[in-house]
Amino acid sequence: MTERFYQTLLSVMEQKVREHDRIFIDTCSLLDAGADKFWMKIIPFLYKYGKYIVVAVRVYQEVQKFAFDATYAQRKGKPELQQIALTVLARIEELHKVGLVQFFGDANDNFADNVFQTVFTQHRLKYNMLLITQDRNLSTDIINISKSRSVTTSNKITVMRITNNGILREFDPNWKRPTAETDSESKSSSSAAAQRPTTSIKKPTTSIKKDEIFAIAQSVTHITGKMPITREPKEGSILTAERGRLQKSITLQQKISAGGEGTIYFTNIPKVVAKIYKPEKLNRAKFEKLRLMTTKSLDCQGICLPQALLYNANKEFVGYLMEQAEGKELQKCLFIPKLLLKTFPNWTKVETVTLCITILEKIKYLHDRNVILGDINPLNILVKSPKDVYFVDTDSYQIEGFPCPVGTINFTAPEIQRKTYSDFLRTVGNERFAVATLLFMIMLPGKPPYSLQGGENQIDNIINGDFAYASGERSTGKAPEGMWRFCWSHMPRYLKDDFYETFRKEGEHHAEDKRFSTDDWLDKFKYYLKLLKDGTLQNNDEMSIDIFPTRLKRNKNANYINCKLCGKEVDEERTQQGICNECLYHKGEIYHCENCGKELLYTNFQKLIKQSNKHRLCDDCFKQMNSVYCTVTCSVCGQQFNLTYGDKAYYDSKGYTFPPKKCKDCRQLSKQ
Repeated sequence: MTERFYQTLLSVMEQKVREHDRIFIDTCSLLDAGADKFWMKIIPFLYKYGKYIVVAVRVYQEVQKFAFDATYAQRKGKPELQQIALTVLARIEELHKVGLVQFFGDANDNFADNVFQTVFTQHRLKYNMLLITQDRNLSTDIINISKSRSVTTSNKITVMRITNNGILREFDPNWKRPTAETDSESKSSSSAAAQRPTTSIKKPTTSIKKDEIFAIAQSVTHITGKMPITREPKEGSILTAERGRLQKSITLQQKISAGGEGTIYFTNIPKVVAKIYKPEKLNRAKFEKLRLMTTKSLDCQGICLPQALLYNANKEFVGYLMEQAEGKELQKCLFIPKLLLKTFPNWTKVETVTLCITILEKIKYLHDRNVILGDINPLNILVKSPKDVYFVDTDSYQIEGFPCPVGTINFTAPEIQRKTYSDFLRTVGNERFAVATLLFMIMLPGKPPYSLQGGENQIDNIINGDFAYASGERSTGKAPEGMWRFCWSHMPRYLKDDFYETFRKEGEHHAEDKRFSTDDWLDKFKYYLKLLKDGTLQNNDEMSIDIFPTRLKRNKNANYINCKLCGKEVDEERTQQGICNECLYHKGEIYHCENCGKELLYTNFQKLIKQSNKHRLCDDCFKQMNSVYCTVTCSVCGQQFNLTYGDKAYYDSKGYTFPPKKCKDCRQLSKQ
């Protein structure tokens, strides 16, 4: 390397330090052969421009493993890294004391790569960020974040590597560290990142034809007028199916189901069914919308879109043909825990995450063609297997100026709550809220993100962005106890952060134009699936693959015991006298209120810990018994005193005259 070229590279390195607000470094670069020279070169620039290097807590812990666990370095095939790591730790501590190194992150993060992906995704709108790493896979993932089509920003994301002479060079996707025989610049390299899971995800490069894409409308299309019919179809009726200039006779066969809008029939065409509208549901707007839908060449297995319009013998519009759906409604097979365990008893997180990916791919297919589902509803998604999913009631989808006239509270974005769905066109941003909600409710089967302890009603919770689940130290303390908190705990940290930033009012991705796209979520869930399949998550905690874990994610610093009552493994700090909180506060002896007969729970906490007596009355009866029945003036002292319903019940049970003429004090004096 010539001196002139060397100075040019050094000048570029200084420029990168000056231009970037946040500079991060990965484990493999800290342990790299050129790291010593790198620190000598970058420290003057850090002082000059008032910058510092950010070290993730998880990265720091990885270096500690190499330093203090000799077998760890040997298992990685680099025993010499132990001594290097000891030197690195000392240097980091020194630089931290003078403010040139800052720590961030959570000790419970699974991998440093997770931390970098989360931070660079969340903060690319705020900062120019630089990552120093030797890991080609991680480099590719971070660079791809800057190429995301869902967010436009002028901020920079740069990835650089350390060369053997300590210079930072910008990452080249085709770069591989050469061997010692081919290049004297590389004599050794760190293997700290060798065992990390690859996060690179290749997106399918499918071309979309012009005749598949709907136009984007700016206002609602208003079409009025009824379409009366003189002959209503039934089983055995012969109808004409029409798509453009193509026509075909079909026969209605056995009825499958009936709903508010119409009836579904088998037809003489295999795997094709007919939806026949009720006469009162037929109108000109519905007809024009369906006619428009059949002009496009949309064909995605499992999305039961209208294939052809149906007419009776009098050439009157009566319904449409669509692909036959199979499986059970998501609402009834997955969103009710008992039914989930009954319907899919062998499912694990691998299956639920695969299901999310399948659903996202179908939604992406529609979004890429300017179709907005509008009513993303678990009743309209049928599940046969994780990869075999059907979307039904597609005639309600929003296309061009025809809005989706229906919706569900849980899946309605805060900015369009309490609006009449048929009066406006939903945006992609509105839809992205519904997509995120659906994913959350699959990961916490059936639990809406805004269902919390001590909150307002569901609509107000959504409008207020009152999301209860914790992200690191950020927590409202309103998350439901027990199973749902366990499910949340076992999700990867990066995914919990993404949900938090989406659903929490102050979250970076809460606003309509900042929400994650289907492409974003696909990348995140494909990476989640990889962590599950390669055993990364299970190595940290074997319950990470369970749909319904029975405790919080394992903390390496905690001591776990088996609950004396239920036998489940729990953190000892979350027990009292060896009994878990679930058994203490939610289980015990069932008995009944002495007054109204209502069922009451004498909890194990009351019985075993507090050792208190059973309450004779339920809360409602207790309040009633202690409320004022009447007010009486004492015949002796002239003071007024109150008598409760409980007092009356007592007097009646004893056969005493009620109300008494004297107050309690005067009666006591009379006895004395």
